[in-house]
Formats: sequence, C-alpha cells, structure tokens
Amino acid sequence: MIDKVLNAGQFFEKEGNQHKNACRSLLSQVVATIVLGGLVFDIGMMTTMPTLVIGALHKNSAGELNMNDDQASWFGSIIFFAHPIGALISGYLQERFGRRGSMILVNVPVLAAWLTLYAADSVYQLHLVSVLMGLCVGFCEAPLHSYIGEIAEPHLRGTISTLVCISGHTGGVLLHVLGYLAQWRTTALFCGAVPAITFFAMTQIPESPTWLILNSRLKEAQKALGWVRGWVEAEVVHEEFQRLLEHAAVAPKSRRVSTFEGQKYEMVPLTEDGTPQKITQETESFLRIKYRELSDQKMFRPLRMVFIVFIFSFATQLMGMRPFLVNIFNEFGLQIDSQLVVALTRFSLLVGAILNVTLLRRFGKRRLTLLCQAAATVSIILLGVYCSFFDETNRNASLSWIPISLMTSVYFFIGFSLTILPWQLCAEVFPIRGRGAAQGLSAGWSYYVRFGMSVTYLYLEKWIRLSGVFYLYGVISVIGFWYYWRYLPETEGKSLEQIESYFTDDHDKTEKFSRVKSK
Repeated sequence: MIDKVLNAGQFFEKEGNQHKNACRSLLSQVVATIVLGGLVFDIGMMTTMPTLVIGALHKNSAGELNMNDDQASWFGSIIFFAHPIGALISGYLQERFGRRGSMILVNVPVLAAWLTLYAADSVYQLHLVSVLMGLCVGFCEAPLHSYIGEIAEPHLRGTISTLVCISGHTGGVLLHVLGYLAQWRTTALFCGAVPAITFFAMTQIPESPTWLILNSRLKEAQKALGWVRGWVEAEVVHEEFQRLLEHAAVAPKSRRVSTFEGQKYEMVPLTEDGTPQKITQETESFLRIKYRELSDQKMFRPLRMVFIVFIFSFATQLMGMRPFLVNIFNEFGLQIDSQLVVALTRFSLLVGAILNVTLLRRFGKRRLTLLCQAAATVSIILLGVYCSFFDETNRNASLSWIPISLMTSVYFFIGFSLTILPWQLCAEVFPIRGRGAAQGLSAGWSYYVRFGMSVTYLYLEKWIRLSGVFYLYGVISVIGFWYYWRYLPETEGKSLEQIESYFTDDHDKTEKFSRVKSK
C-alpha cells in the first residue's frame, strides 16, 4: 500500500515537472519571438514606407519634394528590386556569422536608412534610401526564418511564425497611423529608434542550436537548446540534442566535430546500406556546394513549391497596388482621408493574423489557406465589378462604403492566412543542409515578384484600367486556389523530418494532406 502511494507521488511529481517544463519552454520561445518581433516590426515599417512617401509626394507640385509617375513607380518598387541582392548575400552571411549574428548586424544600416530618409532633400536620395532598405530587409529575412524553424518546437512553429508576421503587420499599421498624425519626415525619425532598441535586445537571446552544431560548437549548442526550452540545464534537453545531432549527421556534407571531451571525429553522410561514404581530400568551392545542395530533389521540390506559392499569394494580396493605395482610394471618391482608410485596411490584416494564432492549431494551415484564398478571390472580383460600373467619371459617394468593405475583407482574409503562409513554409519545408541558401533564394524571389508587380502597376492601370487590374489578380487567385487544393501539404504540428519526406517519391499522401489533431 505504501509502495503504491509512493509510486503515485512520484508519478504526480513527474507530471508536474513536465507541465512546469512545458510552460517554461513556451515562455522562453515567446521571449525569443518578442525579440525577433522587433526586427520584423522594422521590416513591416520599411516595406510600408513607399506607400507613405508616395502618398505625400506623388503629383504634389506644392510640396518641397514632388514625384511624377515614373519616379513614384520606381520608388515604390526599387526596394523590392534591391531586396533579392541582400537575400542572396544573406544565405552566406548567416552561415558565416550565424542566424543571430546576422540579425544583430543588420540593425546598423537600418538605422542609417531611417536617418537618411529624415534628412533627404532630393528624389535621388529617396531612391537611395529605398535601395538601402531593400538590402537590409534581404539581409535579415533568411536568418530570421532559419532561426524560427530551428528553435521552435513542432507544435509551436506555425504559431511562432504567425506571431513574428504579426509584428510586421503591426509595424505597417503604426507607420500609417503616424503618417496620418505627423509629417513623413517626423515619422522617419521616430522609426529610427526601433533598430537601436532591437540591436541590444537581440544580444540577449542565444544563437540557433542547429547552426552551432553545424559549426562544431556542441557545448554552446546544448546550452542554447536549454535556453529555448525553458532556461533549463543541458542534461534536461539531452534527448532532443541527440536527435539534432543525428539529424545533422545525415546531411550530405562531412564536418569535423569536437566532443565534450575534446576528441575529434568526422560526421559523414551514409550510403543507402548504412555504411559511411568515402571522404575525398578534394575541397569544393562554396558555390559548387550550394549548387549541389539546391539541385537535390529533396531541396528543389520544396523550393519550387515555395516560389509558386509566392506568386499566387502576392497576387491575392494585391501586392502591386500597395505602394499606391492612397491614390487608389482617392479614385474611389471616399469622403474620409485615404491615409486613414489605408490604416484601417492594414489593421484588418493585423486582426486576421491575430485570429490565425488562435485557430491555426485547430484547423491547420491547409484548411485555413483554402478558406481565405476563396474568400479573398471573391472580394477581388467584386472590386473589379464595382470599378467597372463606378469609375472616376461616374463616382457615387453614397456607395463608397462598398470598395472600403471589399478591400477590408481582402486584407482580413490575406492576413488570416495568405501573407503568413509562404514565410511559414520557408521555416518548415527545406532540408537542414542548404536551408540558409534556399531561404535566401526564396526571400529574394519573393521580392522580385513584388518588384515586378509594383513597377508595372501604373502602366497596367493605364492599359486595362483599375477594374482590369482587379480582374487580372482575381483570375490568378482562382488558379492559386486550385494549386493549393492540389499540392499544398499540411505542415502544422509535424516534425521537420516528416515535412521533408513529403517531397520524396515514396511519401504517404494521406498523411501529407491530413492534419495533426490538437490536444
């Protein structure tokens, strides 16, 4: 009887410790997410900045600075052209300096960009600021998504990705609110405080355990893993740490590693029968290694999917219109300030992203994506119908609530899933070896797509009118719905190893499209 009581006491003590560790683990990952959120907050402000400046300077002949159509078109899009250059470089930087190290360093040029924007006295300086901001966004996005994927537990990974994206949306909303309340130069000066604070905050979180393992720093890696699992001792995370070592060991590249006892051993890939592959003395160049990693089918297939998802996602997000939203709302003949309406639509996007956090684990990414893609597509097509009947020559002020409601609906549903989806996939679908390069390429591709959509928008509007642009994006969104239904896997709550298996020839198709039931 006494033995039973003692055993029961040990059981409840063990259960209590597990619950306590789970809470501490959640809290430590939330703390890291909040710190990362400072960087993403700045990204949201930088990518929204063209909308604010164009709204203030486009065809403003009475102002100190003035932009014509061509200048506005390039200013609104050049930030997205410069981003891929930074993104491609970031793949190397995060492998060289680490995920956290890269994100710390990028805050310095970000601060310089905001101060230059504040002091700009010519359109050429504004274009220089746009280029610099584009490079900065590119520098930090790849290590950011690598870091999220490598520190988060599988059941929290999607939620943490969403929380980080919410920070970006919050930055965009705040920028529009400040633009409504203050002059654009004053807004730029305020924004300069964010990278300064973020720089110091990021020094307080650990480096990615995976990156440390890949760079033979095992003691630091286990300590970092303990930090993101609730500030626990290394022994508590020993089992998970061993899994990370095993996962890193099967990657197709040898690496010399130091054990805790100071011994040296070589981590090498295995052949199909489980024997070690032979190691040659030849050294490969960095570019050749990355090419081999990216051309492998396990990497190429998810990379192709992410590229396609970005196209459909950005079309449904009306990405090409974003820098010109103030002028677009002016065309609707609204009775209220267009800057305030832009802030309202961005706020609806933020609300949708917050709702994603609460419902993601219950319904999964795939189901939410299909729902939001369908709803946003219908709203976009209805906007085209409205513009066909009520253009600038036939405005009806009493019906101006219709385009506001439809645009708010679009932004709510894209915030609910579609703005977050491609970045969630970037954090989940790529194999460990080559992940940094793939995420850099994906981020770069995303901004080339944004650049193409933004730089062509004014010309498209002149050619097929505003209604035609809405119809064009509506058709692309319909095709996007079919693609998501046919190919998008369910990744929520699944391990990175499971997700990687979905891009092989012999994967379980039933499991690929099914979701893990939330507990």
